[in-house]
Amino acid sequence: MNAFLAELGKRAADRWLTLLVLPGALFLAVSGAGVLVLGHERWYDVRALADAVNSIGGASRGTGQVLMFVVFLGLGASAVGLAARAVGGGVERLWLTTSRGRASRWLTARRRTRWSIADQRYRTALLRGSGEASHEATAYELDALLIARDQICPVNPERPTWMGDRVRATSERVHLMYDVDFASLWPRLWLCMPDATCAELIAARTALSAEARLFGWGLLYLPLAGWWWPSGVISMVTCLVAWSRGRTAAATLAELAESTVDLYGRDLAEQLGVNCSGTFSRDIGLEVTRILRKDG
Repeated sequence: MNAFLAELGKRAADRWLTLLVLPGALFLAVSGAGVLVLGHERWYDVRALADAVNSIGGASRGTGQVLMFVVFLGLGASAVGLAARAVGGGVERLWLTTSRGRASRWLTARRRTRWSIADQRYRTALLRGSGEASHEATAYELDALLIARDQICPVNPERPTWMGDRVRATSERVHLMYDVDFASLWPRLWLCMPDATCAELIAARTALSAEARLFGWGLLYLPLAGWWWPSGVISMVTCLVAWSRGRTAAATLAELAESTVDLYGRDLAEQLGVNCSGTFSRDIGLEVTRILRKDG
């Protein structure tokens, strides 16, 4: 038990240092350098920054003062890190939000219009390909049109953001394919999956939260641009990188979640007592949903 508690404390300390203290200390360093030393006019003055650091390091201070400085630095970095986590949680909710509010409804309607146009182009080319041979659409054209539509959303959009719709599309695609209620299926399916699969899903979900947290850090750097304009560049680059990587993480999470239904849906049906001698089909999905919903 002592060894377990020691290892647990070590991991907690590592996570606290990695997620909160180090990024928070960097933020405090950039804030102090940009706001208190450099400013807009001397934004590139490395010598002034070096002189400021030397003056701080050369000042005679007792052990107690140094210790208090380290303690307050750690507390300040932790506080900034917690603020970034809170902002990142809000960013994640915005990324995965439903259509609430006038702006969200407008964005959702705009995405739905774009998807409808892309879907109509794909279906028109598909029908043209099945018609006269002289107007036959090539497989390359059909693939390009299908990719263009799915880049907006694999299904008809219902959320203002691409990430929100990409994650939501998993449940709708599963329902269309197997006629199963994904919300009822997922908790039971999780218990049927091997540890390696669960670890992959946890890693994908953690990656999405990490990118939202990185976006939150980028937003925290933005107000500093009022005193030191390069902070605005840092903020913009950080947010763009986090947004791009967040899209990748959301797509990976959705693909993994959908894949688990394809691979382990049959195992769950068998554990529920549903006869599944063949593939996981719509009839089996309906029976599984009836059992999971306790419809009787």
